[in-house]
Amino acid sequence: MSSSRLNVLCVVAHPDDLELMAGGTISRWIGEGHSVHALTLSNGVWTAPNGENMRVAEAALAEETQAAQVLGFKVENLKYPAMDLKYEDRTVVEVLRRIEGFKVNTIICPWERDIHHDHEIASRIAVAASRRVPRVLMGQINNYLRDIFTPNVFVDISKTWEKKIKALMCYETEWARAGKDWYEFLDDTTKYYGRMIGVERAEGFISRKFLL
Repeated sequence: MSSSRLNVLCVVAHPDDLELMAGGTISRWIGEGHSVHALTLSNGVWTAPNGENMRVAEAALAEETQAAQVLGFKVENLKYPAMDLKYEDRTVVEVLRRIEGFKVNTIICPWERDIHHDHEIASRIAVAASRRVPRVLMGQINNYLRDIFTPNVFVDISKTWEKKIKALMCYETEWARAGKDWYEFLDDTTKYYGRMIGVERAEGFISRKFLL
């Protein structure tokens, strides 16, 4: 990793995506004095197959703010409807504005082969805006993927694992519904990635490009 200051922009689809994908990494980088800003594209509201509304927009946005405070980053939410994100130039421009405004030199976004429509669109938007950004890292949000996720960049989160989980627990409704699955998945993968690089826990990313 470059010894210079990182100005990181995280582009994600929903509240909780960033914490799942890179919460430990973000917490570590902030602790090291780097700058992190998050841009969430949607309000995170989704509807189950039976028609039940599974999330309240106001609560999701409040929980997102609380989770950001736990990890120490700043977050904006464009409040687009979830489950129906579209690749549009106007949204690419929103990302470009943050890249210019925050002098971004590192982007974190979902992996482009994520099977979730919104995650895939968020990845495409971030990559389209990244042409002058020297580092682009793609992370794994869940295990619903088109291909096997094979990271080639790792961040030691042994000391920030507990903060990652604390931030995720801010999403009370989602944690009550899926927290056990989240914890087991993250516990397994962060230990596995950690073993690959000789530490207790790590988060893994696929680099689209990476300037040392």
